Amino acid sequence: MFNGIEQEIPYMNKASDIKRLTKGFSKDEKFVLDDKYLIRLFPLEDAKYRRNEFETIRALSSLSVFVPEAIEFGVQEKLGLAFMVLTYLPGCDGEEALCSMTERDQYLVGFQAGMELKKLHEYPAPEGTVPWSVSKKRKNDRYIEELILLEDIDKEIISNLINYIRSNEYLMKGRPNRFQHDDFHPCNLIMEGMEFTGFIDFQRMDWGDPLHDLQKLGFFGVKVSVPFSIGAIDGYNGGEKISEEFWRLFALYSAMHVVSAFVWGKKMGEEQFELLYNYAMDVLRDHDDFRESIPRWYREMI
Repeated sequence: MFNGIEQEIPYMNKASDIKRLTKGFSKDEKFVLDDKYLIRLFPLEDAKYRRNEFETIRALSSLSVFVPEAIEFGVQEKLGLAFMVLTYLPGCDGEEALCSMTERDQYLVGFQAGMELKKLHEYPAPEGTVPWSVSKKRKNDRYIEELILLEDIDKEIISNLINYIRSNEYLMKGRPNRFQHDDFHPCNLIMEGMEFTGFIDFQRMDWGDPLHDLQKLGFFGVKVSVPFSIGAIDGYNGGEKISEEFWRLFALYSAMHVVSAFVWGKKMGEEQFELLYNYAMDVLRDHDDFRESIPRWYREMI
């Protein structure tokens, strides 16, 4: 049925109904077993770091019921595969679900997702993790070096981005080192009916300032739903007035993401470059070339 792998993998060999999942950008092979379990298969050489992901999911599931339970991790050397078994979260991804909701319901789903993300951010980074201000600056410095070499980006845009980041990167000093989903936007959330039902796709997980997890809302989230994105920020902040520090960090991380989008877009070919270039330019406009910390889509909707 699936090249015989279902006979060799625990849980698959006992399932009466197996469905392959193909949606998403992950290279994992994914199967739903009896509408109860999700199994992810990946190369054996990835087992070590994917086990860390599995153990982190297990810990996070104790902080929020919206994280799948981590059931089993194993390797199949004969097949050259490793696998993890998680509980299956029914529903559809947020990009698909939100388009059929009212703006009010989109906001409420975002609010709940933001509140639950805040719970996950209580999970601390492993002891010995490099301080966030050091690791993030190191990574961004490499991107800036590559950005300067790009000929497709207006030199004034490059100069303004670099000056803005250099003037504000001090804000990262002393920021906490905690769990980051690192891909928080509607495509990686599951919804059923009008309800948020869970987080998926933890493969990009990282450690650092938890506020960094929200910057992709301005890059990808608003393309799906502005009310959802506003709700997620409000829910993350518990519905309270949002501090100036929050917005300054949000803007800084958004600027850093613009830099990496330009660089990665160029590496991924002209079609992807054009897409990410347009997204990045929208972020620049939303922040008035980073003269504004609060993005236009938030300012104009509240």
